[in-house]
Amino acid sequence: MVGFDVREVNLKDYEDIYKLNSKLNYSNIKSISEDNKSLMIVAQLNDDVIGYINSNFNEDSNNNKTINIKDIIVDEKYRGLGVGHQLMLEVEKNAKDNRVNYIVSINKDYHKEEIEFYNRQGFKLDKDFKFVKKSYLQ
Repeated sequence: MVGFDVREVNLKDYEDIYKLNSKLNYSNIKSISEDNKSLMIVAQLNDDVIGYINSNFNEDSNNNKTINIKDIIVDEKYRGLGVGHQLMLEVEKNAKDNRVNYIVSINKDYHKEEIEFYNRQGFKLDKDFKFVKKSYLQ
């Protein structure tokens, strides 16, 4: 697929994101966009948001910096076309830029499609049933 862009979220994306995930209302998106520990990247085709990845920066008890992926959603019409991969690449770029040790998916109720996606992206399932990809420190 050609022609979609990835960028950080802004408030005018609210309606498109709400169509993808009705659990995210305007207030949630406003909080995410204003929080310097949050990172929400959207994929945009023409004027429509066709997918997003919602994550946040964190530090574990060993002072390892992490990016925790809360969710990644791509409109069903655009799945299998590289949209999720491009969103993940943007998160990985942020991980490198911010000297993050790990990217972790914190969802514990994975669907088959999600498991396959994380495996294709190079993530490994750990003992706590989290998908983890490390290390971005150079």
